[in-house]
Amino acid sequence: MKIRILKNIFPFAVLLLIAACNLSKEVEIELPDYESQPVVECYLEPGKPFRLLLTRSFGFFDPFGLDSNFFQNVLIQGAVVTISYNSQTDTLYNTFSFDPSPLKLFNYTGQNIVPATVGVEYTLNIVLPDNGGTITGRTPMLPLVPIDSNVVEFLPPADTIARILTYVTDDPNSENYYRRIINYYSLDSVPEQDFIASDRFLTTPVLAFGTGYTLGEGDTVYNTVCHITRDYYNFIESVQLAIFGNINPFAQPSPIKSNVTGTANPLGIFTCLVYDRDTTVIVK
Repeated sequence: MKIRILKNIFPFAVLLLIAACNLSKEVEIELPDYESQPVVECYLEPGKPFRLLLTRSFGFFDPFGLDSNFFQNVLIQGAVVTISYNSQTDTLYNTFSFDPSPLKLFNYTGQNIVPATVGVEYTLNIVLPDNGGTITGRTPMLPLVPIDSNVVEFLPPADTIARILTYVTDDPNSENYYRRIINYYSLDSVPEQDFIASDRFLTTPVLAFGTGYTLGEGDTVYNTVCHITRDYYNFIESVQLAIFGNINPFAQPSPIKSNVTGTANPLGIFTCLVYDRDTTVIVK
């Protein structure tokens, strides 16, 4: 009997002994030096000037302080930037400009306004200073997909909290991609929703976006629906996956899917930004 008891206890004793041991071991991983890349962000908004932000990327562990040299370290100045379309070429000069709401900064600005002509293809060309290489990109101007309606629904029976449903009509004859942004109270607030969607699995021509029952009477809601290119869809998706990979030690690294190329080995996006925006005040 004693032998049988010892046989039953022995495996548990071994497990306790292993658990009591310090099995941790420090591992030093040598990471390769990160090579900085130029980063392009150019969004062509109809009715607004040609504008572009040209910066440089940093490694995950690189110092990135907001000191007096911040702009000098981040911004790439002195490049030659042009955008061509309809047998016309516009130069974007190395001058600062911004949109106040929501805040957007640019360090290259043109003197002409982006036309809203659907189907026009734009070509970006950048020559970096000091033989830093070239950057090119192409994008078409997409048609506006308007918001059909915003419907406010209160939750019965108390009717004290509400949600908002946003409807748009999708063209079933073409492959379309969207970015939906919703802000409460102000366009400068952190978006309550900011996601991308496609009509790939849509079975009806009506596309609906909704919120949860989180709104109260008197709240202000800013609904923005952007009609975006597939390149922009892939770019945003890859950025989101890269952010997730940086905060999750078990996630695989995700490369940024850019639509700009060239000898400068750039990152970034060159695309049109066509959107419809409605403001809704929640009332019964």
